[in-house]
Amino acid sequence: MRKSIISIIGSIFLLSGCSTFKPHQVSVEPLHPTVTAQSLLPADLQIEVQARDMRNSDVIGYRISRFSDRAEVNLPVPAAEALRQGARVAVVKLGGIPAQTADTKLTVELTNLVYSATQSALQSVKLNATIKVTAEKNSEFLSGSYSTEKEYQYATTPSLADNQKMVNEILLMTISRAFNDTKLINFLGR
Repeated sequence: MRKSIISIIGSIFLLSGCSTFKPHQVSVEPLHPTVTAQSLLPADLQIEVQARDMRNSDVIGYRISRFSDRAEVNLPVPAAEALRQGARVAVVKLGGIPAQTADTKLTVELTNLVYSATQSALQSVKLNATIKVTAEKNSEFLSGSYSTEKEYQYATTPSLADNQKMVNEILLMTISRAFNDTKLINFLGR
């Protein structure tokens, strides 16, 4: 009888421990894209920079535990402002001048951000981000989509700090990819 009671209490303790598996709310930190492009923009070129977060949901995926618990990973605050600031930083690094209004316009849109976790011997988290960049100059348009996918591995379930770092890294890699596209830079600079 005593063993049964201890077993029941132990089971309740384990089950209640699983229910503490909490969702993670990550936020996008300021983005400072790496620009290694060979061509630069004209020094006096003013560019109006806009950004939008086009995702349909705050949920980007689900974190999992070794016990198959699931909890949402959210990006509750739209990433638009971080993307806009990141694009403005990239314009400056390329030699241009970000402006409130200008004839040359650049729109950066986050169209996809997916977090996918799987568990085997290690926990794998695959992140995928897609950013669409549209440039407008002299009534002409150029659009491009830039995607990055990266897989991370952890011995245990990633912490909130780990998830924050991964999401920010994938966004930074993707916006850096966009601003190293010579086709985009040449279009803006002509």
